[in-house]
Amino acid sequence: MYTAVCAQVGIGTATPQKSLHVNGSLQVTNELNVGGNSTTAGSPGLIGQVLKSNGPGTAPSWQTLAGVPTSTGTVIAVNGQFLVAQEITVQMTADFTAVGSPGATVANPIGNLNNEIIDNESLYAGTATTNSFKVSADGVYQINMNVQISTANATSPVIGIWNNTTGAWVARVNDNYVAPTGGLQTYTLITSIPMLAASTYSFRAINTQDYTLKYLSTGSTGSGPVTQVSVRRLK
Repeated sequence: MYTAVCAQVGIGTATPQKSLHVNGSLQVTNELNVGGNSTTAGSPGLIGQVLKSNGPGTAPSWQTLAGVPTSTGTVIAVNGQFLVAQEITVQMTADFTAVGSPGATVANPIGNLNNEIIDNESLYAGTATTNSFKVSADGVYQINMNVQISTANATSPVIGIWNNTTGAWVARVNDNYVAPTGGLQTYTLITSIPMLAASTYSFRAINTQDYTLKYLSTGSTGSGPVTQVSVRRLK
């Protein structure tokens, strides 16, 4: 004999609102299964997943936070979703010397930017003579460039981010070089700009005379890397 009984069960309440209504705390000492049906067990999810509501009348589901299991970086919220922000941080591995060009309209890609500290979406490439990168999504990105230059006095170096697709600067800083010829001066660019996934970008520099970008700051008490560039998504 088979008897089906349809009723609502209340624990701690005389007026249950659902098939099982617990008015109090609930302790689960093993897995929590969601979904399934009368003949199939629900899913216990995977390690690191979180439980997401799918709205009234629909079973919740286990979801993986975007980027968290495989990426290294800062977690940000974009349009209500968590994701790991794209980050690129690169240092030079050797000095880079380029030819100056008074009045040049196209800057030189910076070479020897190939010590990748972080490139969590594998969208950066650097060699001894050039570099390029892409962003994985349209958004606003923070730019940081710290570049030490050796060149001739009274020249006008420029450093920044170049859009290879459109052939123009999208962020840059320039100044008059005031130091003995062959001396050192440090240029810093800190800004935030919109960037597009459809474009390819590069870190570039130009000067009115020949110049050398230094990879180490060296003194009598030691030395360390000085030229470093980075891009990080903000939103």
